[in-house]
Amino acid sequence: MDQLALRETPAQREVWKRKILELQEDARSVRRRAEHFDRMVNSNLRQQRERDELLSRRRRTGSQQKTAEEWDLNNLADESKSLAQSRNMVGDLIDSGQASLTSLVEQRGRLRGVKGILMNVSDKLGLTNSTMRIIERRDVTDAYLVFVGMVVTCIVIYFCYFHFE
Repeated sequence: MDQLALRETPAQREVWKRKILELQEDARSVRRRAEHFDRMVNSNLRQQRERDELLSRRRRTGSQQKTAEEWDLNNLADESKSLAQSRNMVGDLIDSGQASLTSLVEQRGRLRGVKGILMNVSDKLGLTNSTMRIIERRDVTDAYLVFVGMVVTCIVIYFCYFHFE
């Protein structure tokens, strides 16, 4: 698609490049939403399967009653299955976090490009240095806010973990 944009006149080339970038970002966004929806559906199916499995278990009576060793072995097998499922869930969470971080890195790269373009435009428009300092100060303030938000989120997760454990 970039090759098609190069065929346009220089004035329209930037417009088409911007439209192509927007379409690519929209495609990525739709893909991320579809993956999230797929994860949610799989999670719901897994939870329903676990619920059905728990409800279907019942103790046998009379001649079918199992020995204590058999019960212990079955309990250990169930525990092993549960641990494997938990390990898979943690892996899914890690994959989701990595996808989010990758997306943030891509956005950071794009925003750096935008900052360069804005600097060029500001040179052409004649923005003053004081205006640029205000913008950069706002950027630092936003970084502090993000950091504080991350710390507060970690504290909330910590308290929730020990409260519900």
